[in-house]
Amino acid sequence: FEPHRYDTCKNSCIAFTSSYENLASCPICGENRFDDNGKPVNTTFFFSVKERLIIQYKNKERAEELQYRSNYSQNKGEEEIYADIFDGLLYKDLLQRGFFKDERDIALSGTCDGYQIFEQRT
Repeated sequence: FEPHRYDTCKNSCIAFTSSYENLASCPICGENRFDDNGKPVNTTFFFSVKERLIIQYKNKERAEELQYRSNYSQNKGEEEIYADIFDGLLYKDLLQRGFFKDERDIALSGTCDGYQIFEQRT
């Protein structure tokens, strides 16, 4: 797969896509999209979610790691111990509603506020 390349504002205000595709400067901060040589000041590279999943499942070790959820042994004792998200009520409710039937099923979460909820930055 080849990553998709997008011009972005040097201050990370926007990506020059969709209705911003033909703009020469950022509508938020006013910074120029291109330098004096006509090259984009800032670019970002992007793989779609589908492409990222295909890449991960093509790697044997990573594909096995992605099986973690289906291999996880939930706490079934009398005492409720939460060792993992898969011990939580939300996950158990999703199971009862028919989600995660296939061992390859995974859940994705997305954020758009930039707040990092996990230590790992990948």
